[in-house]
Amino acid sequence: MSDALIGYLLSLASLVSFSMSILVTRLASPHLSMPLGFVVSTMVNVLVAAAVFVLLQLWQAHPIGWHAQAFWLFAAAGVFATFMGRWLFYEAVLRFGPERTSVFQIGIPVFTAAFAWLLFDERLSPQALLGMSVAVTGLLIVGHRKGANTPRAPDGRFSLTHSLLVLGFGSSAAYASGNLMRGYAVREWPEPVLGALVGAVAGLALHVAVTPGKRDLLAQLRQSSRRGLWLFALVGLGNIGGQIFSIGAMRHIPIGIAVLLGMCSPLVVFPMSRLMFANSEPWTFKLIGGSALAMAGIVLVVWR
Repeated sequence: MSDALIGYLLSLASLVSFSMSILVTRLASPHLSMPLGFVVSTMVNVLVAAAVFVLLQLWQAHPIGWHAQAFWLFAAAGVFATFMGRWLFYEAVLRFGPERTSVFQIGIPVFTAAFAWLLFDERLSPQALLGMSVAVTGLLIVGHRKGANTPRAPDGRFSLTHSLLVLGFGSSAAYASGNLMRGYAVREWPEPVLGALVGAVAGLALHVAVTPGKRDLLAQLRQSSRRGLWLFALVGLGNIGGQIFSIGAMRHIPIGIAVLLGMCSPLVVFPMSRLMFANSEPWTFKLIGGSALAMAGIVLVVWR
C-alpha cells in the first residue's frame, strides 16, 4: 500500500470520526450541560489515546526519542484545538445546529494556510489567495441568516457568543492553529498517538480549570444522566479518533490535503442530520450554494 493511499484512508477515517462527534453532540446536549460534557469527552480523549499508545507499544515496541519543541507544540495544539476550538465549535452546534455550523470546518485549511504564511513565511500562490477569498465568501453566505448572526444575548445586550460567524470563524482559527502546530510537530517527532495524548492532557487540564463547580466534579458526574455521559463519551471517542487519524495522515500526504479531507464533515453531517433530526435545517439554495462555493475555494487552496 502506497504512502499516499495510507494518507487518504487515514483522512477518510478522520472525516468519519469528526462527523460522528458533531452529530452525537446534538443528541447529548439535552442530557448533560456542555461544560460538564466537555470534561467527559476530554477525559475520554486522554484515556483512549493512552490506551492506543500502550497497545501500539505492546504490539510493536520502538524506542521513543525526546523532542522538547515538538512536545510543547503538541501541548499548545491541545490548548488551541482541544480546548478553544472545540468549545467555540460545539457552542455553535448547540445554538445553530450541526448542519450550518459544520460548514465552518471546511474553512480550517484556509486559516492553516494563512497562519503558515504569517508565522512561518510560507508564501501563498495567487491561486491559493483566490481560493481563500472564494472559501470565505462561501462561509459568509452560509453563516448569514436574519437574526442568527446579530450578536445579542437573550436580554438584548451585546454578546459575541450569540454570533454564528464569531463562533464559527473563531473555532476555525483555533483549530487551524492547532493543526499547524501538530503538522510541524509530527514532522520533527513522528509520534501521532503520543502527540494526540499530550494535547488531550493539556486540553483536559484547561477544561477542568474553567468548569463551574470543579471541586464537586465527581459528585456532578455521579448525579448526571447516564445517557448524557455515554453520549459525550462517544463525542470524545470521535474527537480523539479524528485527531489521531489526521495527525497520522500528515506523515503520508501534504498537511493541507490531510486537513481538507478530514474537515469535509458537511458531506456527512448534512444527509445524516436529515435522517436523525426531525427539526434539521432545510437544504435551501443559499445553504447548498454557499457550501459548494466554500468547497470550491478549499480545492483551489490545496490543489497542486
